[in-house]
Amino acid sequence: MADSNQELSQVFTVSEINSQIKTVLETSFPTVWIEGEISNFRHHSSGHMYFTLKDDRAELKVVMFRRDNQFLRFTVGDGMKVLAQGNITVYEARGIYQLIVRQMEPAGLGTLYLAFEALKKKLAEEGLFADERKQPIPKFPSKVGVITSGTGAAIQDIQNVLGRRAPHVEIILRPTRVQGEGSADDIVAAIRDFEEFGDFDVLIVGRGGGSLEDIWPFNEEKVARAIVDCPIPIISAVGHESDFTITDFVADLRAPTPSAAAELVSPSREELQAFLNETVRRCRDSVMIGIEIAWQRLDALTTRYGFQQPQILIIQKQQMINDLDKRLSQRIQFKWGLQFSHFQGLQKRLLGANPKGILQRGYSIVYKLPDRQVVNRVRLLKVGQEFGLLMSDGEVTAETRKIHRKNEKE
Repeated sequence: MADSNQELSQVFTVSEINSQIKTVLETSFPTVWIEGEISNFRHHSSGHMYFTLKDDRAELKVVMFRRDNQFLRFTVGDGMKVLAQGNITVYEARGIYQLIVRQMEPAGLGTLYLAFEALKKKLAEEGLFADERKQPIPKFPSKVGVITSGTGAAIQDIQNVLGRRAPHVEIILRPTRVQGEGSADDIVAAIRDFEEFGDFDVLIVGRGGGSLEDIWPFNEEKVARAIVDCPIPIISAVGHESDFTITDFVADLRAPTPSAAAELVSPSREELQAFLNETVRRCRDSVMIGIEIAWQRLDALTTRYGFQQPQILIIQKQQMINDLDKRLSQRIQFKWGLQFSHFQGLQKRLLGANPKGILQRGYSIVYKLPDRQVVNRVRLLKVGQEFGLLMSDGEVTAETRKIHRKNEKE
């Protein structure tokens, strides 16, 4: 019975045992590096990544949260071998132990090629490689921006080629990290710097040759998207062992080396001279054609009647002016007659409304005395009240003897 009680005292709930296992694992493996192949990869809409790391004998559940995976320098996909650093923990709700990855790097050259192909496929599906969205490179640029190392051979090659073929072209170098940690961010920043100035005909982005690891910044998605968004035409000029980089696909033009890029933006003096000669010839021909057309028009004008008999033409124009003058005078007289008739009518109406004219026709105006208030109703007067009469030739004072009111209904 005692043994039974002791056994019962060791019973755990599922939550308790999972919690203790989690504590043991997290304490035993605070930070680990694990190498394996990615499978069952899923990039959730939340931004978190869920996948499995496996080798030929076992599998391990993995999660990499958005706050960490947003800094990855390659596109993750199934089949890649990676080195992942993180913490072993337990997802207590399901009793599953897993690796929470803080940082991750490709493991070996083969994985870099897989990452390259994955990003290439992704950007191609978005249409970023299409020729329709690419800008033309100006034939005769006067100001060229260069994004490369300030101490590398690439800038020396570009300066030598432009100095020989097109010394008039201005070269502006933005010294940039093109290899190692932080180089991709610096390339993006350099592109943004040239965008801010906005006074460049074309940009050259590149470096000399190197291994796939050396040139990897030119295969990063952030660099590719910065090139796509740039309003200035960009030439990708990365000299490398493999055939292409991602920047070669998204750039407006690809050059195999920095020297070749410099040649593309610098027509030789012979080409410039030929272009100028052709321009002069076209201008001369255009001017001669214009002169010949002008002579033909002049010849046509001199054969017209006005040039042959100018005096008759002048007489005709004078007659036209006289006719217009006569018509204008008649129009003015007609308008004046209408206005005068209208004035006379208004004058008659005004005279007819004059009170003096009414008095001369036998009417008179009655008014009270002594305030001379006009009376227009008999009810305003009283018997015995004096009143005045205004007539055309004077005034009369009278007294009311009798008042006879008309029936208002009459």
